[in-house]
Amino acid sequence: RQASRPPRAPTSAGLSDPRVSIDAGGPAAKWFNKLDVDGDGTISVEEFLEGYQQLERELSGEERDNVAAAAERMLQSLVSSMVDGDPTRIKVESSLKRLKGDLEELDYDAGKDLKLSDGELLVLLALTFSSASAPFVLDEKLGEIVIPTAAALAAALGLTFEYVGKVSVAGGKELAAGALQATAEAETYAAAAERSKAPLPFCVGVGAAATAFAVLAPSMIHFILPHAPALISAEFFLFFPFLSVLANAVATVATDDTRELSMRAASTGSRGVTSKATLDRLARTTERSRSDVWASFLWAALPGPLLAVLCPGGLGEKCIIASAFAAAQSAYQMARAEYYIARATDAVQLKHRIAAISETYANQGARAGALLPFTSALGGLCVAAAAFIVELNPVVASWFPGVAAIFAAAASVAKARCEVDFAATNAAANELSSKAAMVVGGRPSADPFIRPWFKVQELLNAVAENAVASTKAAWFSFLGAIKNVLTLGRGGEGARPAAA
Repeated sequence: RQASRPPRAPTSAGLSDPRVSIDAGGPAAKWFNKLDVDGDGTISVEEFLEGYQQLERELSGEERDNVAAAAERMLQSLVSSMVDGDPTRIKVESSLKRLKGDLEELDYDAGKDLKLSDGELLVLLALTFSSASAPFVLDEKLGEIVIPTAAALAAALGLTFEYVGKVSVAGGKELAAGALQATAEAETYAAAAERSKAPLPFCVGVGAAATAFAVLAPSMIHFILPHAPALISAEFFLFFPFLSVLANAVATVATDDTRELSMRAASTGSRGVTSKATLDRLARTTERSRSDVWASFLWAALPGPLLAVLCPGGLGEKCIIASAFAAAQSAYQMARAEYYIARATDAVQLKHRIAAISETYANQGARAGALLPFTSALGGLCVAAAAFIVELNPVVASWFPGVAAIFAAAASVAKARCEVDFAATNAAANELSSKAAMVVGGRPSADPFIRPWFKVQELLNAVAENAVASTKAAWFSFLGAIKNVLTLGRGGEGARPAAA
């Protein structure tokens, strides 16, 4: 079919794939013309093999070596991406590099400029100039006083920078320790909430088993105790609803305890919310009296029996209704407890992350401040050297105050980095406090922690999108396979090879 068509020029519109555009005067178009022997605008397998041999003949040995080296590099890159190119690992490495870059960017921005105020710069320049000109302008006795004094003042300014930097480092460490302490306290409450939730699966199992036995109770009475007195039969009927209702009441009390401990875990770490009304409200919601526990227990035990009394039917049917309703209540309480546990777990892990960021910046500040004692020691060495050498050679000694001023300027850069890292540590600690304050303040619209219902909805949406995409891909693959089968069925022995 292709051979019967008239030849045409190999332009960009005549390519087998219309999405490919080739410059008519470029090298790609040149080799396309060479490979397209019959000029039909397509390159078959036979034409490609023939053109490849022609390419090999026209290239020199050096050019062929370069092409082979380029192909080898391409294949090595392809194999490396297939074997070692785990997308998850690549994303993790990229995230770690980005995090490291963000940490170092603060110190770089803080240290790329001179961090001296106008007054400090003027003082250092004045000390340097006065000490350098003292041997030539002042007499010998006065020069012996001015040079060590200038060196001592420059070193004292460096000591001031060390003091400010060390105070920032200590403040950052204190904030990071407070964040870690708040996180550990929240972890304690979350663990207590998990412990309070522990009986709930047992209560749900007891309720389900009691409901099953309540359904089987009439048959059991008929076959096991056919001649039992009515009182014993009634007690046997009532035992399973009683067991289910008791399990539901215990599950309700455990769920209430789990909820309160989870709220405490989410609200721990609030430094800014210290009003008496807020603290009283938090204490009322997290500390339950014995009367509250008994009231919750009784209120949980009432709905099942009350519903059984209101429903028509005999004793067996009423017992089944009471048992089933109490078992459903137990399952609901377990779902509630898991909801609060999910929120508490998310809150604790978020606080762990914020505390880790706070501690990271505090450690970064400690690294920046590690040079401050060394610069101060070098400044002190300049003072001692100036005081000693001024007695021997005042001209040489006059340079030491300038060196001390340079060390003081270096200390100012380290001090600025410490202050930047302290600001980052403080911002992270304030974020932890603000998130806890949102929970204490009772503003659900600003809730920073996970909302299980919305998260479950997001997961369901993701599953639906993946299912639709997979179904579409499978359907198009099926249609492509059918098309290939039909194409092969229509083809003959004399058919030309498929175009490349």
